[in-house]
Amino acid sequence: MHVIVIGAGVVGATTALSLAERGLGVTVIDRHAEAAAETSHANGGGVTPGHAEPWNSPGIARRLLSRSGSGEPFRIHPHALPGLVGWGLRFLWQSKAERYYSNARHNTRLAVYSGQCLKRLRERHDLRYDQYTDGSLELYFDQAELDHALDLRRRIGDPGVEIRVISVDEVLAMEPALAPVAGRMAGAMLLPLHESGDACAFSSEMLRCAEELGAQIRLGCEVRRLERQGDRVIGVRLDGELIEADAVVLAAGVASPALVRSLGLKLPIYPVKGYSATLELEQAELAPTIPLLDLEHRIVTARFGNRLRMAGLADFDGYNRTIRPDRIQVLLDSACALLPRLADEIRSGRAETWAGLRPMTPKGPPMLGPTRVPGLYLNTGHGSMGWTQAAGSAEILADLLTEKPPAIDLDGLGAP
Repeated sequence: MHVIVIGAGVVGATTALSLAERGLGVTVIDRHAEAAAETSHANGGGVTPGHAEPWNSPGIARRLLSRSGSGEPFRIHPHALPGLVGWGLRFLWQSKAERYYSNARHNTRLAVYSGQCLKRLRERHDLRYDQYTDGSLELYFDQAELDHALDLRRRIGDPGVEIRVISVDEVLAMEPALAPVAGRMAGAMLLPLHESGDACAFSSEMLRCAEELGAQIRLGCEVRRLERQGDRVIGVRLDGELIEADAVVLAAGVASPALVRSLGLKLPIYPVKGYSATLELEQAELAPTIPLLDLEHRIVTARFGNRLRMAGLADFDGYNRTIRPDRIQVLLDSACALLPRLADEIRSGRAETWAGLRPMTPKGPPMLGPTRVPGLYLNTGHGSMGWTQAAGSAEILADLLTEKPPAIDLDGLGAP
C-alpha cells in the first residue's frame, strides 16, 4: 500500500514515520524546502496533555471583548471580520458548557494518548530535539483563576492527567528564576507528565527516521490539486507530475481547506496567528529550566539548550503571516514581566521573532480519519495542540489505514 502525506510539519512528519513503521510505502510532500517551515517552525514548544482544553470556554465572548486589542493577548483585526463571522459563530456556539466540556474531554483523551505514543517513539528511535521531560509549571497570580483551573480539570476528569498544586515556596525550589515575581504569585500547578522540545527539530528527526525506513521525502514540491478517478482520490498533481497512491493523508494545517474545496468538502479551519521570540542566552543561569505557562499574560516559555523560547498571543488576522512589531512588543513585555532578571537580554533586539498560523476548529479537537471521499484521510485542525497531539494522531491514522482498531475512542475526533 502506498500513502501520500501532504505536509511535513510535526503532524505530517510524525504520521509519515508511523506509516513507514507499519511497512507501508510513504511519500511526504511539502511545498517548503525544509521540514516544519510553517506552524511547527517556532511554536511554544510545549507537549501539554494536561492543558488541552479548547480556547472557547464558557464566557469567551466577554473575555474576547475585554481583552482584545493592540496590547492584549487576543486581537481581532477588522479586515479579518468578513471571513471570521461564520467560523466565529460556530466557535461561540461550542462554548456552551455542555459542548465545551465534551470537546475538552475529547481533546484531552487524544493528548494523553499522544504523550504515551511520544514516549514510545523515543524508546524506538534515538531522537534529539532539545527535549525536556520532567514536567511543566502553570503559574497563577490570582487565587480565583487557580481555583477555576482546578475545577476545570475535575470536570474533564481524565485519569491520565496528573496534577499537583504546589505552594510558592515549592515553585521557587523548583525554579529559582521566578523569585522576583514570587510575591505576586497565588500558587501553581505542577504537571509531571508534561514535556517540551523543539518541534521543528523533532519534525526533521521524524522525516529522517521515516526515510531510513524507505519513505520518499519530496520537499519543495507544491500540491496543485488532489487527483480523482470517479469518486475516489487516487493521488496528487504537482507541477507537471502525477503521483498516484492508494490513500492520501492531508496534514497541511491551515492550507487544508483550500486543497479539498474542489472535492466539495468544507473544513471548518480558521488560522489564528501566534508569535514567538527565541533568544540565545548570554546569562543562562538566570533563565528558567522548566517550561512555564503564565496564565496572567497568556505566554509560555521553554528552554532548548542555551535558547529560550517565549511564545503566545492569538491574532484573528486571516492568512496574514506578517510579524507585527507591536504584537512582538506585547510578547516581549510579558516575558520581561515574568522574568525581570532577563529583561535586558529580552529587550536587546537579539531575539529571533516568528509568527505562525494555528489551524483552529470551532470545537477545538482536530479532524482525524477517512472522509466521505474514498481514498482521502484527514489529520488536521489541531489548533495550538499540534505538537502535543502529533504522535497519537499519527498512530491513529496508521491504525485506520492498516485496518486495525485505534487504541482510543475516536468519538468527537472524526473527519467530516
